[in-house]
Amino acid sequence: MIGIICDSVVDIPQEFAKRDDVFVVPILVILEGKSFRENLEISKKEIIDYLENSFAKTSLPYPNDVMDAYREMHKRGYDEILVLNLSSGLSGTHNLFITMGEQFKSEVGNVQIEYVDSLSLSGGAAMLFYKALKMKERGDSLKVIASDLKKRAGSKNPVFFVIPTVKYLKESGRIGKLEGFVGQILKVKPVVTIDRKGTFAPVGRARLMKKAVETMVERLLDAVKGKKIFCVALYHSGDDPETLSLVSWVREKMKHLSEAFLTGEVSSGILVHGGKGIIGVGALIG
Repeated sequence: MIGIICDSVVDIPQEFAKRDDVFVVPILVILEGKSFRENLEISKKEIIDYLENSFAKTSLPYPNDVMDAYREMHKRGYDEILVLNLSSGLSGTHNLFITMGEQFKSEVGNVQIEYVDSLSLSGGAAMLFYKALKMKERGDSLKVIASDLKKRAGSKNPVFFVIPTVKYLKESGRIGKLEGFVGQILKVKPVVTIDRKGTFAPVGRARLMKKAVETMVERLLDAVKGKKIFCVALYHSGDDPETLSLVSWVREKMKHLSEAFLTGEVSSGILVHGGKGIIGVGALIG
């Protein structure tokens, strides 16, 4: 039987996270030097409140948590395991899962593990997860599923985000290619994508959030024009009226693309680096 393990930045909908054949390993959120397992030991509201006056950090999951995930899935009877992680270009999480997975294989022997680097995060990775579930339900093998996901990661999985402020990225040192793009103007709302290497790349910017969101949707619609769409994703952070209004507007613009529509709030691991008001969209082609 095939089980699926992922990290919490993959942002799968809660109904999937509760399945017996799925295990989500939490990444760590660090406030004032103290580490918390996201969703288990700290809430998104607590993080948003903290970010009003300070900065937070993230870190890889505890290695023991990753090992416990492998052991628990094997205990449940899953001797074939698909591992899906946020982009290795943004975090060392994927390499940690490989290291612990190979150690686990050496301990038990009778298990197959396939590792997939999503080259994305949040809704982008969640769409690959959804594709894996659908392939599993129709009876595809572990190797076939992993191969399909690896081919789709990157260019066939366009994802775009509007980040309401770059101050958290600047503080954490993760601003990368956005540094020269936005300069020192913290009020600019950058529109970013995840490039083929799984790292942030700028594609637009605006002074006003509404204009930035419009640009983001235009970019996505251009990327999928004339192509068959397997599913789409719409994620956000926070519950400010302006954010929720923009999310509703985006949903109307995107609802024609696919009946499979994944929605939710971004992981705390993303919230820490972007703050409240993030809006992200994506589509899985083919």
